Amino acid sequence: MSRITQTTRLECVEHILGSGSGVLDFAIETETAYRTWEGDEDADWEINDVDSVENTDEDRFLIFPQSEYFTCEIDTDRGVVRCWCDE
Repeated sequence: MSRITQTTRLECVEHILGSGSGVLDFAIETETAYRTWEGDEDADWEINDVDSVENTDEDRFLIFPQSEYFTCEIDTDRGVVRCWCDE
């Protein structure tokens, strides 16, 4: 797992593992480990084009895209995450 500490754009996000505490783990197609953004409970994140959401364990949940992948922009300075499907 690698921590996201700088503003970045993630491509080919297969799913997102989230928690009620504001942590988002991004599964990238070409990587074997999650990339983790540690927000807080009041973090500003918006995930569009969601196909389904599944609970995994207590406050953890999986978010799946409507198409093959999400694209996500993470602005670490402002604490903002935006994800969408390009197709």
